[in-house]
Amino acid sequence: MNKQAAFSAATLLAITLTLAVPAVAADSAGAAVAGAPMTAAAAAPAAEVTRDQAVAMALKAHPGEVSKVYQDTKKGKKTWEVKIKGADGKKWELHYEIKSGALVSEEGK
Repeated sequence: MNKQAAFSAATLLAITLTLAVPAVAADSAGAAVAGAPMTAAAAAPAAEVTRDQAVAMALKAHPGEVSKVYQDTKKGKKTWEVKIKGADGKKWELHYEIKSGALVSEEGK
């Protein structure tokens, strides 16, 4: 496994583990209750998606070689734009929202 693939695999594992942790809230006695809805005050602000996380998500969707990564605005949202020369022969352009990591757009040429 080359360095880029190993790094991508490690990043995806970290993202998966972060997203798989169940929400925990306190009951009226202050004890934690798994699966209970959290209030807005109790919810911690979500960490922004890093450049490396955006690259890992893009490579998972479209394996290949990353040619460019930079911050951009797409559909009124701050995004990471990741350009990939895909193993499928296509050139891919993906935009991930920096705040949430949500895919904003995906184009293959």
